[in-house]
Amino acid sequence: MPQTSNNIVGFVNLLSFLISIPMVIVGVSMSQGSAEECYQVMAKPMIIIGGFFMFFSLVGIIGACCNVTFLLIVYLILMMFVIIVGIIFSMITMIATSKGAEEVKTREGYKEYRLPDDPNWLAMAILKEKSWESIKSCLTVPEHNVCTDLKERQINSTATELDQNELTPIQSGCCKPPSECGFVYGGMTTWTKNNGGSSKNNDCNLWNNDNKTLCFECQSCKAGVIYGVKDSRRKSSVVNIVFCIFIVVFYFISICALGNSAKHG
Repeated sequence: MPQTSNNIVGFVNLLSFLISIPMVIVGVSMSQGSAEECYQVMAKPMIIIGGFFMFFSLVGIIGACCNVTFLLIVYLILMMFVIIVGIIFSMITMIATSKGAEEVKTREGYKEYRLPDDPNWLAMAILKEKSWESIKSCLTVPEHNVCTDLKERQINSTATELDQNELTPIQSGCCKPPSECGFVYGGMTTWTKNNGGSSKNNDCNLWNNDNKTLCFECQSCKAGVIYGVKDSRRKSSVVNIVFCIFIVVFYFISICALGNSAKHG
């Protein structure tokens, strides 16, 4: 079955091509002037990645199905580039998730987050004023503000009954003041400042019950975002390793397709 490898390469690249089409369409749609700033930030990478895989897939389809040796050589070079990028990304992910933000337990057992004394480069990049303003604009988008749904949850709860384990790192850091502030609980995103509080944490002064403010300028919020990125990148590294294994196996199948193409050429 000399054509089996060619058929596999053609079929997999057809799937890849079909997946890349909506990526490009969504990216272009998100880049429109009326879109929110956070969407525009994601638009360019989606267009570039979608466009690359669209071209990459077309080269593989034509090369495998039409036995075009030159295109299969180009395809293998591009695939080697993808493998190298995947390996480098995995290494960077491991380095980036080594430090960033720390999870701490309060006396009440709540999970809260704080910045380490020596944040790594990923944390420093997020903490830059321009970067944080873009991130904050995404967190406070009215249609899906990260704190909006908290108002409808456990509305009759007291502070001691509040199960912080149900909050994401971002919600814990951005939607409530740090426990050490000693504020009086009035609702999931409503807290009354205690004039007798003695905390030196500046986040206590930055807290405001206004939905557009809350604790979005707090260090605890920035720590929650960094911890969330750290956690998601750790999970994505597992997916990336599986992808690299798949692409390496597929690379050898593509070499067989190149051999078949050379014979028929």
